[in-house]
Amino acid sequence: MLFINKKTIEAIAKPVEMIKTVESAFSAFGKGDFLMPERVGFEQQDKTLLFMPCFTKDLFGAKILTLVPENRQKGLPSIDGLVMLNHSETGEPLCLLDAKSITAWRTGATGALAASLLSEKNSCTLGIVGCGVQGFYQALCICAIRNIKKINLHDKFNDTNDFAARLRAHCPDAEIERCDGTAELVEKSDIVVTTTFSDDPVLPDDAALLRGKCYIAVGSYKPHVRELPDSVFSLVNDVYVDLMHACDESGDLIIPINKGLLKKDNIKLLHSLISSPVTIEPGETAVFKTVGMALMDIFAARYFYNKALEKGYGIRLEI
Repeated sequence: MLFINKKTIEAIAKPVEMIKTVESAFSAFGKGDFLMPERVGFEQQDKTLLFMPCFTKDLFGAKILTLVPENRQKGLPSIDGLVMLNHSETGEPLCLLDAKSITAWRTGATGALAASLLSEKNSCTLGIVGCGVQGFYQALCICAIRNIKKINLHDKFNDTNDFAARLRAHCPDAEIERCDGTAELVEKSDIVVTTTFSDDPVLPDDAALLRGKCYIAVGSYKPHVRELPDSVFSLVNDVYVDLMHACDESGDLIIPINKGLLKKDNIKLLHSLISSPVTIEPGETAVFKTVGMALMDIFAARYFYNKALEKGYGIRLEI
């Protein structure tokens, strides 16, 4: 069995290839070429353990993930765990991979795919609210699909200097600026990504300010947790999601539905835009909410497994 750690994943990963991998996963999702039980989650004292299995035509596997938001204050990853790939016929474990890296890359690529489908093609400014691990990979991947000239950053709790320095090394052509508040960030950004653990909306509840942007909401993963304010839903007809289970899991959808601000009939699946793309006109508002799914993890894990075999990377383990 092969073990692929974070260092190896970072050496292998290419943003454009990851976006294509995620697009392939969404296409498979649209065709129904998979079996994916709803993920099982357990909570204890604000610590979450998730089990996410999935079967595809040529392999299967599962991700076991922990979410501990308090780890950010300790300088530790808030997300951790492992992904296991299995042989489709024998069930033999083929590979173990670092789940925090898989999650970071596939979620960043998902956000970028959504931005490519839902943002105006000449969008050139990006705002990141929440400058942690996921904020970094969102920026990295979106810069691979849009000609981003400026990246605006805001983090309520952390200094953005180190984040900006790392991002500058990967996106040298983009100007990077720290914003004192999210109102300033929204005003200066065509695409706005939220990647926080906030219980309450992190963007101003101001329809005039929010109009004409593409919003990628990543952080909310519990029914009481939300990042998007009420007024954003007055600006859109449809809200796009990666899977409909998001309506049962994320406060970004549950709360506006319960308030009558959003109808379930107006929640659409992102994969539908791959075969039937829409044209986003200047001044139009768009919203995508992702909660993630095991199918993406399996496709991403297969990408890294195949690349590692090709390059002779990874550590062989005897079991």
